[in-house]
Amino acid sequence: MRLEGKVALVTGGGSGIGRAICVAFAREGASVAVNDIRAEAIEETIRSLGEGGARALPVAADVADSSAVRKMFASILARYGTIDILVNNAGIGGIGEISGQGEIDRMNRIAEAQFQEMAAGGPIKTRWEVTQTLDDGVFERMLRVHLFGTFYCTREALKEMEKKGSGRIVNISSVAGTSGLEGAPHYSAAKAGILGFTRSVAREVGLAGVTVNAIAPGFIETPMTDPLSPVVKQMWTMNTPLKKSGKPEDIAAAALYLASEDGRFVTGQVLSPNGGWWMP
Repeated sequence: MRLEGKVALVTGGGSGIGRAICVAFAREGASVAVNDIRAEAIEETIRSLGEGGARALPVAADVADSSAVRKMFASILARYGTIDILVNNAGIGGIGEISGQGEIDRMNRIAEAQFQEMAAGGPIKTRWEVTQTLDDGVFERMLRVHLFGTFYCTREALKEMEKKGSGRIVNISSVAGTSGLEGAPHYSAAKAGILGFTRSVAREVGLAGVTVNAIAPGFIETPMTDPLSPVVKQMWTMNTPLKKSGKPEDIAAAALYLASEDGRFVTGQVLSPNGGWWMP
């Protein structure tokens, strides 16, 4: 019961990594405010918490909307009176989640073609040509959900955490933010921005007793990665020393460490459960 008596908000808690974090936190005694843009996904997560579901609070909101975030925090404070832990996990995976399945299919075709050309001994002639065709709205939406959402939620959480002199903030980034990811310049930029934001805020609020850290997962089996083709998934695992993909529970374990007293002397750091895919 490492989080007994604590109040946590997990954004993007309706599925995948977010849901696994909610389950882990509830199991360790926390009262969890579960955020997602989809109310039905929130309810599914709360049902998965078992007895911990009785302490949970559904807070549907788009984290890219600052006014919606303010209302969400008002609901949390009205219910619990405080907030101890914030996990900024809400995110979208790429062009397909904004522009549709056609873009996902296109990305899969490019990756598969490059894999086949490489397997044949090269040269690799197929190009991504993503940045030169990337739409303004797609790029902006990616940054607003990931980077702006992390900022909006952190800003509201710190109003309470700094006042009481304690708190834990965990931001979910990605290896796309540490190493860059071809074909995903907007996603990589957003995730890299989260890392810079994490370090800056950690330096700012350390004296207030608040730790701020980031997790940069590698390839994790979630609904966000489900649309990737088997060939693309194989490419990921082949480039991972452990030769396997991760599970949402692997990231939840890292978040639990950083959110609990076990991580009390850790701040401004990037913990990257990635199977060895990226070794800085």
